[in-house]
Amino acid sequence: MASVILGFDEFVVRYRYPGRGIVLGRDCAGEGFAAYWLTGRSEASRARRMVVGPDELEIVETSAGPADPLRHYVAIMRTNGLRIVVGNGTQVGEVVANFSAGATMWEALTALECEPDPPILTPRITATAVVNGAGVREVIVSGVVAHSRWPDAPSSQHRLVHVPALAGGEAYAATTYAGDTTAVLTSGQPVAVEIDTKWPDLLERIWDGLDPELRVAVAVVPLAGDLRDGRFIGRHDPLILQAGTGSATT
Repeated sequence: MASVILGFDEFVVRYRYPGRGIVLGRDCAGEGFAAYWLTGRSEASRARRMVVGPDELEIVETSAGPADPLRHYVAIMRTNGLRIVVGNGTQVGEVVANFSAGATMWEALTALECEPDPPILTPRITATAVVNGAGVREVIVSGVVAHSRWPDAPSSQHRLVHVPALAGGEAYAATTYAGDTTAVLTSGQPVAVEIDTKWPDLLERIWDGLDPELRVAVAVVPLAGDLRDGRFIGRHDPLILQAGTGSATT
């Protein structure tokens, strides 16, 4: 269990370079939500935008070069209208595929390894829950990190928080990094966060709390219903897919 409880703004601003961040919880009115944001040190990392459909939010590159799976991935995916998975990379699709093939969510999450990007070895942060109306249960927030003492160990470490059901105002969050751009420190540690407002109000609080030089995009979406009913902002305008057409509008 995450032993420290932070205020929402306190969590967002505590590191100048948080990398990517996730939050999954219930707002002060009890409505379930998920948040995802990304920051970047390089122009290539900042050349990304969100593409939002009814059940998926994808991070895509805006550059003309070949796609990099560490920068192009589905960050939010709803499996069957009940379970949602949020994460900072291709593991979101892997977790959903393994779960759909019969693995338990615990098995799907603990099979993950940190990102193959030495020397940083970026953590994979993932949050998942079952959503039933206003209820948010079976919450697991996972950070998969390289061992700090033995980074070349064959298996990553798993830092997990499991909560059977969330109360109103209760959320859990994680970031990939915990420092500045000059010395990238990895995190991946799930933290309890208190939510003192309704979820749509969190978008600008996240955006305003991120360094303007580093921020790339932020999404805050409801856990129940259409993801396109969420709130989105980014350095590059998000694309909102139209139902059944594949076309998009900004």
